[in-house]
Amino acid sequence: MFYDHFTPDQICGIFTSWHFVAMAIFFVLLILALWFSRKLSDRQTKIILWTIAILVTVMEIVKIIIRLYKGEGGDSWIPLYFCSLFIYAIWFSLCKNRHLRNTGFCFMVFGGIVAGICNTIYPSTSLMLFPIWHPASLHSLFYHWLMIYAGCMVLIKKMYQPKITHFFYYFIFVTIATVLAVIVNHFLGTNLMFMGNPFGLGFLQEIFNYSPVLYAFLVFLAQGVALFFATYGVYALVRFIIKRNCEQR
Repeated sequence: MFYDHFTPDQICGIFTSWHFVAMAIFFVLLILALWFSRKLSDRQTKIILWTIAILVTVMEIVKIIIRLYKGEGGDSWIPLYFCSLFIYAIWFSLCKNRHLRNTGFCFMVFGGIVAGICNTIYPSTSLMLFPIWHPASLHSLFYHWLMIYAGCMVLIKKMYQPKITHFFYYFIFVTIATVLAVIVNHFLGTNLMFMGNPFGLGFLQEIFNYSPVLYAFLVFLAQGVALFFATYGVYALVRFIIKRNCEQR
């Protein structure tokens, strides 16, 4: 838990045998969990959301305490990355205020599901740095599993009905987080919301080298605008296909 210095042969890596095993277990358990969740009552679903909210918050606090104890920089513990927003979103989804609730559900569906899948397929901040058994790797896999599960369950149980007009909630939420990240990055030299540098991704590195401002703007557009409409497009297409199949029966 406290040791981070591993040799290349000890680190799990991406698209290795252990990574593929982890992904297989990840998605099998996800499918099974969603299958059994479809018959949950509204009360049971709400209890699960409360449980997830408490669990991810406690996990984050423990992670912060450990990394502060180890003297690591803000990049490793400040919860202001895109995936970190799930923690705030799930609490918002449990609020009685309609606007806060829609904001939470909106991010969980339009941001959380895709971000969780992408991080599982390309876990650059965990499996590229640690062995598969390391708590940091297990924490990352479990956290993103909860992200996908919660977002999909909300849709399956029809607790949230996505609308194109909910872009307002999503955009404001991501924009506020981005502004905070930029401010903290400026003073601490961190890379929150990946606004400071592209974390080694080649094609983005070229844009960053050309203009850090252009890079930051494109990252903001990708996270705060493009992701919403891309996910909504997939949702609308799936809904259309299901509706058409039902009409043809």
